[in-house]
Amino acid sequence: MDTGMIIIVAVAVIFILFFILSYNKMKKQEVNVENAFSDLDAFLMKRVDQLDNLVQTARVATDKEMEVLKDVTALRAGVMNAPNMNEKIKAHNTLQQEMPNIMMNMESYPEIQFNENYLHIQRSINNIEEQIQAARRNFNAHTGKYNQLISTFPRNLIAGAFGFTKKPMFETPPDKRENVDMKALFDR
Repeated sequence: MDTGMIIIVAVAVIFILFFILSYNKMKKQEVNVENAFSDLDAFLMKRVDQLDNLVQTARVATDKEMEVLKDVTALRAGVMNAPNMNEKIKAHNTLQQEMPNIMMNMESYPEIQFNENYLHIQRSINNIEEQIQAARRNFNAHTGKYNQLISTFPRNLIAGAFGFTKKPMFETPPDKRENVDMKALFDR
């Protein structure tokens, strides 16, 4: 074998190894994203279940309270009927947007506020919200790493050839990024 042939074979082997390692790295990161979403989805569903418990606890509420319960039920149904990851993310974002209003409305009713079951569920929801935030950060970290991996050259060529596509981040809605107006909360 002459030197030129050895160089060609060496370059081909390096190219093939890079191709295989890149594909495996993208696939592994895609699996990490899916696993992180599964963990996040479990916490999100736990929140939905706790909201269902909240609804059951508040069934003794007045007609005004029933409007709040219908809203919660509609939000829960939106989450339960979401057919895919993108729709679940949208449904959970909507639910997250409405959570402060739901909690404030429920706290407005003294019959429910002092009910021990309600207070326990409220604490549980607060705990779940903290777990969701941690799971969301984990999901977004994996998703960001995956999206960066499949978007940069030369891996973007391999990603395109094998159908790797960008995954959505689970972001906080823009209106939730602003500071809370505490005075407005106390003026209710």
